[in-house]
Amino acid sequence: MARTSVYIDNSNVFNNIKTIKNVDRSWVQLYDPLKLAEKLAGKNELVSVYFYCVPPPSWLLTEGEESRKRHAITSRYYDAIGKLPKVEVKYGYLQGGKEDPHEKNIDTQLGTDMVAHAALGQYDIAVLVSNDGDYTSALENTKRLGKRVEALFFKGYLAGSLRKGCDLTRRARKSFFV
Repeated sequence: MARTSVYIDNSNVFNNIKTIKNVDRSWVQLYDPLKLAEKLAGKNELVSVYFYCVPPPSWLLTEGEESRKRHAITSRYYDAIGKLPKVEVKYGYLQGGKEDPHEKNIDTQLGTDMVAHAALGQYDIAVLVSNDGDYTSALENTKRLGKRVEALFFKGYLAGSLRKGCDLTRRARKSFFV
């Protein structure tokens, strides 16, 4: 049984599901990353899940009731995820103001962790949950270390470099996100 680690770029997932929900309202955006990782690991041993996200910005607290509610929901969601077994929440940060915020240190942190954990022998299979081509070099280096690399992508949104760089790609299904 191969040891599997799952690396989730939550912003990428969130934005893809948000787009899909415009067509199919039954998708959920606040999903259980442990259940997702267990589906992806299948019969293999799930050793760890890394959930990369940005905390809700404090300016939401000053924008009215709906924004305060979004801030509270997101904060509670990330807190609950942090309590799941085998799941580690890894935070990036926002740069820029509320008019043009940019996430920082998500891709770098995820890519660095994936390669470092491979070098330390912590897993046999890395599963990336993202469509982002920025992870291509991390996947290549992980494979150079003798690890298998898989990706979960959303229909119509997979970067070509990821498709070529992975040993296996799987399309996200609604049933993965509970």
